[in-house]
Amino acid sequence: MERRQVWKRVKRRKTLYLFLVPAVAAVFIFNYLPMLGIVIAFQDYTVSQGFLSSPFVGFKHFAAMFDNPDFYDSLKNTLGINVFAILIGFPMPILMALMVNELREGRFKKTVQSITYLPHFISWVIIGGIVYRLLDQDTGIVNIIITSVFGGEAIAFMREPHYFWGIAIGSAIWKEIGWNSIIYLAAITAIDQQLYEAAIVDGAGRVKRIWHITLPGIAPTIIVLFILTTGSIVSVNFSVGGTMTPNFETLFNLRNAMVSSASDNLDILVYKIGVQYAHYSYASAIGLFQSIVALILIVLSNRLSKKVNGYGLY
Repeated sequence: MERRQVWKRVKRRKTLYLFLVPAVAAVFIFNYLPMLGIVIAFQDYTVSQGFLSSPFVGFKHFAAMFDNPDFYDSLKNTLGINVFAILIGFPMPILMALMVNELREGRFKKTVQSITYLPHFISWVIIGGIVYRLLDQDTGIVNIIITSVFGGEAIAFMREPHYFWGIAIGSAIWKEIGWNSIIYLAAITAIDQQLYEAAIVDGAGRVKRIWHITLPGIAPTIIVLFILTTGSIVSVNFSVGGTMTPNFETLFNLRNAMVSSASDNLDILVYKIGVQYAHYSYASAIGLFQSIVALILIVLSNRLSKKVNGYGLY
């Protein structure tokens, strides 16, 4: 009976479902079909033999991965950068959306939105150059202010590893905070305006309206995005709207040899091993490890959300 009802709904909306076909096909071709290549992680893969003929070696590359000191250094950097980025950066788009929503003057509101959205469309290559210019030890505006205004000594920000995490996280927040706030602004517009009107009649101030109406209204969106964000803890390429974790382009364009001890994470390790040294099987083993850990974190955070809040991704 339920199947018949489903097919009836499909027939009634067949035109709408036809519009989904290109999107489903794209996801299948570019997301699911390449998963056949996972088998490379368990082979001594060579391009000439392909993944159908390359010899299987079991967990050889995983054992080598866990015996490699560079893997643990990269894992430390990945976890450190992403955990701090989530703790500091995840609330930022929410606060930005709340502040923009409270602006009443239309022209000023649009100006603020345009200014905060603009960095998202600038390439990380350009952003990296800007950051290097701003933080240059001799000519950077930051060091000019430190030396001229505060009388301090110039700091080699881009040569000292212990500054890199903060620079990478700060750059990612500045670039993406406006763009990621769009999701929360859309969620705010879906809140019933009669709730605000009733709160105003009851004498609730702006802060109380935000706390008791706006935040509970967008809580499901916050929870869903936070669950998805947990998958980015071990992979900077797991980019979802609402996350503020630096991606591969962030770190690759900001890093240099002098800060490699703080900048080289798992994705850069995969790039080095897989692209530069052509050890495809070893790089695939690291990538598979990242994907499995990300999946486990998402599933666990989803279950925790369901127990605590009663809703999650599925």
